[in-house]
Parts: sequence; structure tokens; C-alpha cells
Amino acid sequence: MTRAALPVDEVTVRGACRVTTAARTLVDVARTWPEVHAVAALDAALLRGLTTRADVRRVLGRQATVPGIPRTVRALYLADGRAESWLETCGRLTLDALGLPSFVSQVELWVEGELLEVVDGWYPEAAVAVEFDGRIRYRRTQFGRTAEQELWEEKRREDLLRSIGVRFLRVAYEDLSGGRRRRLEKSARRLLAVPGPERRESRAVPRPEGRARGGDGEDDGWLARADDGVGRPG
Repeated sequence: MTRAALPVDEVTVRGACRVTTAARTLVDVARTWPEVHAVAALDAALLRGLTTRADVRRVLGRQATVPGIPRTVRALYLADGRAESWLETCGRLTLDALGLPSFVSQVELWVEGELLEVVDGWYPEAAVAVEFDGRIRYRRTQFGRTAEQELWEEKRREDLLRSIGVRFLRVAYEDLSGGRRRRLEKSARRLLAVPGPERRESRAVPRPEGRARGGDGEDDGWLARADDGVGRPG
């Protein structure tokens, strides 16, 4: 058994308990967790403003010789901080692993002065929007709309965007492994091989940061969901 002292600035208080800070906790878990979960944890913490890259780097600087630190360094490099769900992080890493170009995260699509859609990813040259679809949004009421209304309104917005040259790559969790992963790669490459329209009727505006979902115990996109039909760690 080994022991190590914790620097004062890596300890905080939550309620009546002393705990490690978000930055120290992220460094510790990323040393041993699978890469996708380590990056997702960093994405979630950065999105919520629980820590900053500078804070995490400061902790890393003190642990240069600790086993597993290279894994944490890589996870921090891969973290985006704008991903708004575990599926977005996993999907982004999967597309990167397939050798596809990196997309721009969280992009607003405007048409005639109206914000029609905020897409999870955007390929500017091809005018291809990437959407990572979890089943939860089509099963539960949100923002005062039923799941049926959500699906209908989404269809109408997407129909309009398609009519002016925007194409969509929709990705579900099941598409990220096995034979479906190969089909996803083919679909993505086929879409990206065709350039977008020369004259753009939509305006793409990247958001500088993502926006955390939910609150008051609501699903915020990072919790494991049995009703999604997939078993994955939270």
C-alpha cells in the first residue's frame, strides 16, 4: 500500500465531506478508465464549468511520473468541452477513429434571420450536419412539447434545411460498433465526397461553448439510460 499527500488546492468541500477537486478527480479517473469514458468525463466537466483545461494541466504538471498519466494527457487532448451528451463524445471519437475529418461542434444554422437548428456537428465544405440521436428525446415530454410534437417539428425544420442544400448524417448508439459502424463510415464518406452548394442560403454560426441540458434531477444527456436499450457505464 502506498500513500500520497494531496496538495491543499486539490481538495475542496462538498456538504460535510472533503473531496478532491474536479480537476484532480478527472486526472485520477482518466488514468484507468477506458478512453471514451475518460474523454466523456472531461467533456461533461468542461461543459458544466466545473473545471478548466488550465486546472487539469496544473494537476498533470505535478504528476508527470505517476503511472497512467499519458492516458490522461491524451484524454484531455481529445476532450472538446462542447459535447452535450455522452453519445456526442462517443460519436465524435468514433468518427475520428474511422479517419474521417473532424467536424465543428455545436453549430447554429440560420435561415433568413431565424435560428432553425443547432446541430451537434458541422462539416462546412460539404454542408453536412451531424446529429447524434438518443431515443430519450423522442420518448419524453420536454420544453413543453410531447415526443410526437418534437419529432414533427424536427422533421419540418430538417425538410426546410434539406431543401436549401443541407444534408444530414444521423447517428445512433447502435451505429458506433460492429457492422453498423462500417455502414456509418461509408455513409459519411459518401456525403463528404460531394461538396455543398456554392450559394448558401443558410448561415452556420459555431457556438463558442456548449449548453448543459436538464436540471433538478432531469436527464442531462450524460446519465446511463436503460430505456435507450444499451448497457453502458454512466
